[in-house]
Amino acid sequence: YDEECVWEMIEKSRVAAYGDVKYVVEYLNPGDIVFFCHKWEGLIAAAEVLRGPVKRSGDDEQYRDVKFLTPVPTRNSGIKLRMTAAQVVATTGKTFFWARTIKVPYLNREEAQSLVAELKKLLSGRSLEK
Repeated sequence: YDEECVWEMIEKSRVAAYGDVKYVVEYLNPGDIVFFCHKWEGLIAAAEVLRGPVKRSGDDEQYRDVKFLTPVPTRNSGIKLRMTAAQVVATTGKTFFWARTIKVPYLNREEAQSLVAELKKLLSGRSLEK
């Protein structure tokens, strides 16, 4: 885990994987929705994968460009709003293995869009409607 990587992804509008698991970026397709999870914080943003090839940055990183669907935190301001793991479970009705780069179970398109809508409300400063 390297907190610098989270900020780099947000600042450069990309979803990336590093080191021995960098290949997981190849699992993502244009139009897929990805959620940015910050260790000890929870979900901090969501984005849609853009068209274009998987890219490399050096030998240790692979990434795809994204368009953010939610407000995003800034490094200077820090993470003030987030969706905790418990809130994700309450919203989706699913539990996830959080220690992996690619979280399972996968969400279908409707479930992902619903989670984006709730995350957008929360990150905009409105509480979850549950």
